[in-house]
Amino acid sequence: MIKNKRIDAVCCIVLALTLLLTVLFMNGKSLGLSASETTLGYENRLFDTSTVHTIDIAMNEDDWEDFLENCTDEEYVSANLVIDGKAVKNVGLRAKGNTSLTSVAQYGNNRYSFKIEFDHYEDGKSYYGLDKLCLNNLIQDNTCMKDYLAYTLMADMGVPSPLCSFVYITVNGEDWGLYLAVEGIEDSFLARNYGSDSGDLYKPDSVSVGGNFDGGDFDAGDDQKDFSDFAGDLPDFSKFPDFSDSDSDEQNMPPSLGQYRYGQ
Repeated sequence: MIKNKRIDAVCCIVLALTLLLTVLFMNGKSLGLSASETTLGYENRLFDTSTVHTIDIAMNEDDWEDFLENCTDEEYVSANLVIDGKAVKNVGLRAKGNTSLTSVAQYGNNRYSFKIEFDHYEDGKSYYGLDKLCLNNLIQDNTCMKDYLAYTLMADMGVPSPLCSFVYITVNGEDWGLYLAVEGIEDSFLARNYGSDSGDLYKPDSVSVGGNFDGGDFDAGDDQKDFSDFAGDLPDFSKFPDFSDSDSDEQNMPPSLGQYRYGQ
């Protein structure tokens, strides 16, 4: 047995310090003491959600037409941007998406989603620390709000999620429409959320997970199972309202977003 008159005092001090460190660890973010996150310049610029930002894509007209004709190849081309009045030259621009990419091609409206890689042609180039930017076309969302709400709700719940904001895009000064700008999950995302851009970053391949897809029927492979016993009773979907006969897309859209989307 330890016989020391000060052992009780030492134990009390150690316990108090342990409790203090625990409180700081659990509430460090709210107290501004978090060391795992880094503030980068683009957060309060492009991703300021109090305004609709502007991005003008500047390219030679012939190069732009050629780019649109070959969007499904998902190849980068050089472009110049003007983001909220600030020019960013010689960045990589390509169309993005999986089924959404082919869907736009089938619609024939050329309103593709885009991916911008600021350092594609020049190492180290960024937009105030942002290395990659996604521009989602919101083409299948009449509200223009679903992606935005999903990302902001995740962030509010403490889940590391990409920043986003609404942007109105023009091409060589001509209206192209309302898009959602989304922070690319790349080095800048890692640095902002984890304090470092080193480490492994994985992207799931949604097409090949669980089976093979060749553009026709989905093949679940040899390990496919019959899940019919687990499905339970499905609801009667005929009881739900049908919104397919609405007069127009715009009537179901917030006025301000409808104005930006249709260039009014």
